[in-house]
Amino acid sequence: MRRPSPLPRRLRRAAIALVSLIGVLAILFVSLGPTVESSVRPTAGDLATAREVWQQLKVDRGTGKPTRVRIDNRAISGLAVLAGDATGLARFEGEVTGGVLSGKASLALPAGLWINASATVSGVHTGFPAYRLKVGRVPFPLVAGRWIAHLGRWMLRLRGADIPPLDEIVRRVSIDRQHVLAELALPKQGGLLRGVLAARGTNLNDSLVSEIYCRLAAEQRATPVANLSQLVRRTFDPAQAAATEEYSRAAFVALSFLVVGERIERVAPRAAELAKDCPRPNQPFALQQREDLAMHWAFSAGLTAVLGGETASSLGEWKELDDSLPNGSGFSFVDLAADRSGMQAALRALDRATVANAVSELGRVTEDDLLPPALLQAPEGLSEASFADSFSSLDRERYREAVASIDQALALQRSLGAAGD
Repeated sequence: MRRPSPLPRRLRRAAIALVSLIGVLAILFVSLGPTVESSVRPTAGDLATAREVWQQLKVDRGTGKPTRVRIDNRAISGLAVLAGDATGLARFEGEVTGGVLSGKASLALPAGLWINASATVSGVHTGFPAYRLKVGRVPFPLVAGRWIAHLGRWMLRLRGADIPPLDEIVRRVSIDRQHVLAELALPKQGGLLRGVLAARGTNLNDSLVSEIYCRLAAEQRATPVANLSQLVRRTFDPAQAAATEEYSRAAFVALSFLVVGERIERVAPRAAELAKDCPRPNQPFALQQREDLAMHWAFSAGLTAVLGGETASSLGEWKELDDSLPNGSGFSFVDLAADRSGMQAALRALDRATVANAVSELGRVTEDDLLPPALLQAPEGLSEASFADSFSSLDRERYREAVASIDQALALQRSLGAAGD
């Protein structure tokens, strides 16, 4: 009589062991709620603070020389708010108190679960500092903080990110009672950004971006067009376009290369490098007779293709908040409408369920489809004080209602366009 195979029993044991391991890890690292309670939207003041820090960093960027940066609690708080707003899934906070820099992060998981982490660092450090790290209920030894940071860099480099050794980026860190003093040598443009894109897993076909861009640039040199809608129709011409997410992603990036230029090339540096042999026609494009609106639409669509809709939406709002500061052109809901139109067009063309219809619509789109004329009457030129008086802040109901009305107008125009076809 044949004995039953021991394999099923071994599989059951392995499954039980795996489930037990997952349970233990969940108990150790996963929480039912966030330790960073608030999820605050940025203000114009946060943008001003970030600009101040950025101005410090720009001095010697890419030269190999370290730049000295001085950051106080106001800057730490502002940068933490911006970081959380950009990710959409994580919350951050930090402060310097009594000579200790402390930071917390809460990462949202499905089913209302969270991973919470905290870190502290103090004193003076040459190179990337050693810091105390706690994830969930597990405190790590002091040396583990550096190991984990180096492991993260190594993983990003495996995905193609050109990130120098951490001790080359962070030359010195000193923490006094109220400030962080750091000497940083940031790599040349593109290295850190490639790391961010690699971490997000963006699946951009750089060769296809270059191919589409070179075709559009050649067509523009041969037969120039001035309206953004004409360029969009060329980009998604049924004779040239494929109704796939891969083509749509590459097409929006290529289109934005043509309309916006260097600013969008920074988020797709490899594609820009491949496309550099195709001269960019020096021909501006307009949307509703305004060049700035064409740039807003194309930039937002390109950002959505590379970074996702949530990040593109946040960056568009940050731009308007920054414009509300002194010497800016003011917060513009018309600009914001163009941003949201470009973002939504990209999202529909990047969704497997809607890509075929979206590409077909873009192949025959009109100027009014890209930005309905009614939205040109939205408020513009608002100073920081005027925006606060009328809408309070980005996380208040009055502002959300204003954005919702923009989205409703865009949805109505799409439905009218579809009915007209």
